[in-house]
Amino acid sequence: MVKWTNEQEDAIYSDGSDILVAAAAGSGKTAVLVERIIQKLLAKENPVDIDSLLVVTFTNAASQEMRNRIGLALENALAADPTSIHLKKQLSLLQKAHISTLHSFCMDVVRQYAYLLDIDPSFRIANDMETDLIKQDVLDDLFEEWYGKQAEEQELFFDVVDRFSSDRSDIEVENLILTLYTFSMQNPWPEQWLDQLADVYHISENWHEEDLSWLSIIKKEVKDQFKAIEEELLLAERIAGESDGPYQYLETVAADKSLLEGALLNHETWDELQEYMVESKFVHYQERKWNVMKISDKSFVH
Repeated sequence: MVKWTNEQEDAIYSDGSDILVAAAAGSGKTAVLVERIIQKLLAKENPVDIDSLLVVTFTNAASQEMRNRIGLALENALAADPTSIHLKKQLSLLQKAHISTLHSFCMDVVRQYAYLLDIDPSFRIANDMETDLIKQDVLDDLFEEWYGKQAEEQELFFDVVDRFSSDRSDIEVENLILTLYTFSMQNPWPEQWLDQLADVYHISENWHEEDLSWLSIIKKEVKDQFKAIEEELLLAERIAGESDGPYQYLETVAADKSLLEGALLNHETWDELQEYMVESKFVHYQERKWNVMKISDKSFVH
């Protein structure tokens, strides 16, 4: 007989309220869920029917394993009580019980009520290649429509394309839209989330830095990048200062350290930071690209 922990017993036998179980992989969540179902089926008072329960998992293998475990438990219970009409009924209902993946259950619901949705009940799920082609077709139609806009709408669209793509292709904008779409679909209400996201960028004429929530995120990212550069500079300084190190780079590293310290002092105010970065020039950190030189069998970041 399985020895359950106190927490597992609470998850199995608690009744009359919603229950959320959070546990690490391999901790026995499936076994606990199966036992909870079995206890509801075998209850002396008000036992439930297996086809009145909805049990969903994330993989077909897991759902089949759960169905097999429940079936085995029912068979053992029936062996101990061969006259039980209820147990015999549960075994007969087991094959049509709602024990499946979440996707399979949703597909069954859509097929069952396809006439209300005005879709073909024989639909199927597109594969990855098909969905990519459909997305690209939609993007092509969307861009063609917006390139054909007039006046202010077209100007606004061109502003977006100019900001996020090169002068040769607008593929970067397409990728940005696809990335935003994919990310938004992780939200339960993607359209509302996108609307709220757009509202964040509606700025009043008399705005201040502290009013822009997204600017604080950018400033934090800039600060993190500066800290990363600082660590690389300290490493470069240490290597160059070794007895057999590339000492000729010490002056360059020192100059860049001085500029970086100034940037760290000015990063809180966006206008001051922007002005400082425009006027400053890092000797070996332009465009934030790093090269590695082998000098005296040592890797020197410059």
